[in-house]
Amino acid sequence: MSHFLIINTGGTIGMTQGENGLEPKAGELERALNSNHPDLAEWQQHSISWKHWQPLLDSSELQPENWFQIRKDILEAPEEIDGFLVIHGTDTLAFSAAALSYLMSGFDKPIVMTGAMLPVSAEGTDATANLKLALKALTEQRNEVVVAVGPQTLPGSRVTKTSTSSFSAFSSPNWHESSWQQPSSQQPLSFSKPWKKHSIAVITLFPGLSIEPLMTPDSWHHRAILINALGNGNAASTTEFLRFLKTAKEKNIPVFVRSQCLDGEVDFSLYAAGSLFKDCGAISCGTMTFESAITKIQLLCSEFETAEEIVTAFQQPLAREWQKEV
Repeated sequence: MSHFLIINTGGTIGMTQGENGLEPKAGELERALNSNHPDLAEWQQHSISWKHWQPLLDSSELQPENWFQIRKDILEAPEEIDGFLVIHGTDTLAFSAAALSYLMSGFDKPIVMTGAMLPVSAEGTDATANLKLALKALTEQRNEVVVAVGPQTLPGSRVTKTSTSSFSAFSSPNWHESSWQQPSSQQPLSFSKPWKKHSIAVITLFPGLSIEPLMTPDSWHHRAILINALGNGNAASTTEFLRFLKTAKEKNIPVFVRSQCLDGEVDFSLYAAGSLFKDCGAISCGTMTFESAITKIQLLCSEFETAEEIVTAFQQPLAREWQKEV
C-alpha cells in the first residue's frame, strides 16, 4: 500500500451544476474515490491524504504564482508521501504541467496531473477513467511530472490541449512511447528565487503582419520575445521585420522561435526564409510545444538577470522538452 497526496486545485472534474452553470463543490472527488465504481476500486487499496485549495479555481484563473504554490505544497508534504496527484482544470493544465516539469526537475517522487472534460458525477464522464489512469501512473513510479488524461500517460513538458470536447483532449506532438526509455532530466535546475513577472512578447507570424506597432519605444521593455514562425522556422524577409530582429539583437533581447505546426521541428538551415533568424542570433525551440516554450521562458526570466543566462538555461534540457521521437 502506498500513501498519496492529492492536491485539488479545482477544475471541471470536481464541479456540479449550480444556478449559473458548473461550479466547484467540495467533497465530490472524495465521494468518487470511496464509491464502488469499478474504475476507482484500486484507489481504496492505498492511503490518501488531501489538500484542497481555498477557493478551488477554474484553471483559466491560474497564474504563474500558482505553479509555485503547487511546488510549495509538494515540497512541504510529509516524507512518507509516495507520490502526488494534482487535480487541475484542463484549459491551462498543459501550461502548469510544463512549468512543474521544470520547477520539479530532478525530484525523486512521481507527480501526476489529471482533470476531466466532464464532472466526476456526470453521466458518461471521463473523470473515472482519468483517475484510474492517474493511479496507474503513480504506481509506475516515474519520478517526473506526467499528465494522465485520455487514453495514455504523457510527459508534462510535452503536452498541448488540442480539443475542447474530446475525451482525448491532450496530445504530445513529436512524441512516442519509446521515448520514455530516455532519461527524464539530464541537468536539473534549482529555481531558488520567488516568482517575478516580466514582460514577454509573443508574436505569431502571418501574411500581412504589420511590424510597425512592434517598433514603438514602449515595445522594447520586453525581457524576451517568442515568435510562432511559419513551417520549419521561416518568415518573410521584409525590410521591417529584418529591422525588428536587428533592433532586438542590439537591445540584447533574446528571440526564441518555434513552429506554428504541431508536428516537426524548427531548423533554420532548411530554407533561406529561415536563415534570417539564424543571422540575428535567434534561438530555436526545436520541437517544443507553445506551452513548453513560453513557460520555460517565463520561469527563466524570473530566475535570471541577464539575457545570456536566460539563453544558456533555455538550451539546457530540464525535463523532456528537447527530446525527439525515437
